[in-house]
Amino acid sequence: MMDKPTLRRRMLLVRDLVDDHLIRSVLLWAAVAATPEYAAASSVMAFVGCKGEPDTDPLFARIAADGKRLLLPRIEGGRLLACEGSGPMAVSKFGVSEPTGPELPLSDVAFVIVPGLAFTPEGGRLGYGAGFYDRFLAQLSVPNAGVCFAEQLVDELPLEPHDILVHQVISA
Repeated sequence: MMDKPTLRRRMLLVRDLVDDHLIRSVLLWAAVAATPEYAAASSVMAFVGCKGEPDTDPLFARIAADGKRLLLPRIEGGRLLACEGSGPMAVSKFGVSEPTGPELPLSDVAFVIVPGLAFTPEGGRLGYGAGFYDRFLAQLSVPNAGVCFAEQLVDELPLEPHDILVHQVISA
């Protein structure tokens, strides 16, 4: 099995080769919306897709149409924070759009959509290497789902004790 840095480089290349990105993103968000966890959630914490990740604009439109509250992450002080997703945004040092509003209590989070470079069917996740989502998910007891393109599904990943499994993996 490859080490995490090598696997990250490989999976970035795999993800960037997805050519029907927008169509597959729309299909992915439809699959997420079909889950009972999404249906039951009053708020959905998502992420702003960038750099080859699924396009999240269709997801945000669906969340609004479904009358749910959109929460988005911001990295601050080495932590991932939940923030209101409908307010002003700014580009972070990571080159990602993040909300500028105040941190929300974790009790506001009802369902989390988790990005990643690769996932196993059992919920193993390969992130970008900083551990923000692992530490964040460890604080929650709400449903979550890892999302990716089908090419990002792998049979196994080099998981470590601090790696948090996602509850389900949804791909398109």
